[in-house]
Amino acid sequence: MSDMTSIAENIRNTMEAMGRTQEVGEGLRERVTRENYAAFRAHLEALTDRLRGLKSMLAHEDEVALNELADAINRAFDQPPVEYRHASGHG
Repeated sequence: MSDMTSIAENIRNTMEAMGRTQEVGEGLRERVTRENYAAFRAHLEALTDRLRGLKSMLAHEDEVALNELADAINRAFDQPPVEYRHASGHG
């Protein structure tokens, strides 16, 4: 797995974890119980770990080619590749 694919997968997984945490948080808001609170804390901790890992991965990436990263993210979400973006001033 390339670095870009790994970053894209990490982004996708983090977004999914955020969605699950939000769902569990809604359950806690609707019904405050020890079980719902424990579930929310567990999901929040997992999300925090994912965000920390993503931050570390991005911080140690020397150069991230924007087009390559966009394509990897699209592949991670089963979307078609993005159009090539021409940098202004280069031809």
